[in-house]
Amino acid sequence: MTENVQIALIAGIVAVLLLALWLFKDKLDIFSFTASKKGVTTKMEQHKNTGINISGNTQAGNGNEITAETANVSIENNLQQGDDNLIRAAATSKK
Repeated sequence: MTENVQIALIAGIVAVLLLALWLFKDKLDIFSFTASKKGVTTKMEQHKNTGINISGNTQAGNGNEITAETANVSIENNLQQGDDNLIRAAATSKK
């Protein structure tokens, strides 16, 4: 490959990486990137799960279900109309 093609490929990879970081900046806690002649090393860690809030949902009809499996869930202000509608929050199972 010519030198210009290599520079264009590297610039493209860097641009895609920066775009991905910008899109996921609220979800990432740690990101590190190291490049050397031996290779490239990256490390990404996600924020710890602070939980979710299930609210403002309307379940109309029969047999609707909302299920969340996480360590911290709050359920509030949901409307259920009909029979056998369910909102369930379960603790995360470790495998």
